[in-house]
Amino acid sequence: MSHLAAAEVLGDQERLPARPFTDPERTLADAGVMDRMLRRLRREARSWARSRRPVEVLKHTRAGCRHWLVVPDALALDGAQDVTAVGFFGDLRPGMDHSAIYELEADVVARLGRYAPVGLLGYYDAELAPALHGNLVLFGTPEVPPVWRHDSVHAAAVAAAPRHYAVVRLHRGTIRGALLGTSHLVIQRTRYFDFGQQPAWQGLRHFTTRA
Repeated sequence: MSHLAAAEVLGDQERLPARPFTDPERTLADAGVMDRMLRRLRREARSWARSRRPVEVLKHTRAGCRHWLVVPDALALDGAQDVTAVGFFGDLRPGMDHSAIYELEADVVARLGRYAPVGLLGYYDAELAPALHGNLVLFGTPEVPPVWRHDSVHAAAVAAAPRHYAVVRLHRGTIRGALLGTSHLVIQRTRYFDFGQQPAWQGLRHFTTRA
């Protein structure tokens, strides 16, 4: 997903009838999902031994949906403050074999440990319904570390997104105070991608009210 030079800037509550996936309510719903993922991470973390070790939790709901949480350094969660959150929500194209994108995700997760020293705290993939996923990535830094964006496998997953997703919402937010405290996750801006046209349409919305 490319740079923002061609992005259409949207007002806080502006609507685009032809692109309902950009409706502010969709971001609000995504924020609720991300906040629930954060609460689940906090519950899981209370049961972990505090040591500099990776933790991986893979569980399935009664409906068979997967929750996959990976923390490369459990001890780093304790002192994390004012955490940066990135959320990815996309609509997979129907009638396609998406195994390639899932394999790339597994490859990305396998490399998380190398980015713990530069601030990566955790990765959480929640299957909201069959083939409908929301991803949450947490960083203990004010900005996403450039080395994460430039990782070759992560870059390959980004490059493959237009083939597998019809539309994407990419959120950037923050968790004020202690990560393992009680603060809610607040989305500050959302980037939108519509891959139904070429070149892909891009949008950008900054939220002046809580999302």
